Formats: sequence, structure tokens, C-alpha cells
Amino acid sequence: GVHIAGTMLPLSLLRTAQNHPMLVELKNGETYNGHLVSCDHYMNINLREVICTSRDGDKFWRLPQCYIRGNTIKYLRIPDEVIDMVQEEAQKENRGRGAARGGRGRGTFT
Repeated sequence: GVHIAGTMLPLSLLRTAQNHPMLVELKNGETYNGHLVSCDHYMNINLREVICTSRDGDKFWRLPQCYIRGNTIKYLRIPDEVIDMVQEEAQKENRGRGAARGGRGRGTFT
């Protein structure tokens, strides 16, 4: 599996990350910066509006889209706000279906 900061990557995280920017580093040292279009159970990833950087950081390519095989990926970097969204979703589900939502940013009136 692919690891993010030491934790296994749940597919729900990648689903939430769709259309968000992400950085993919391959085992050969190349990096791909692009927006996630789709991914599958094998961690194969489609990116769009991609900037590819060579292993040494001296060459750049702009690609309208690219396909990355899951078994070539070393790690993914996903924006914090995506990870926060997934954690919030998980907390909602953990609270039970019928639980009342609310309590966010209530503020006090003086």
C-alpha cells in the first residue's frame, strides 16, 4: 500500500481528494503535481494539469493529464483541508446516524 506520513491511505481519502491538487512522488524520484481526476483500488491515479519534475529537479514537463500506476508510487501528499474533511466525515459517521448535528461555531450573544 501507499503510505502518507506513516499511515495507510484509505480510499475514502482519495475520493474526497478528487479535483484537489496533490503531489505524487514515484519510486524513481520523479514528482507529479496535479489535480486528482480519479483513482482505483490499485492506487492507479489519473491527474490533470500536471507538472512533472525530474528526479534531479532540473527538468520540468507540463502535461494536460497523466496516468500513474499505483505500484510506481512512493508517496502522496494531499492538502490538509482534504484530510480534515475526511476526518470530519468519519466523526459524523461514528456519532451514529440519528445524532443531531450542530454545535459548530455557535457563538455567544452579549
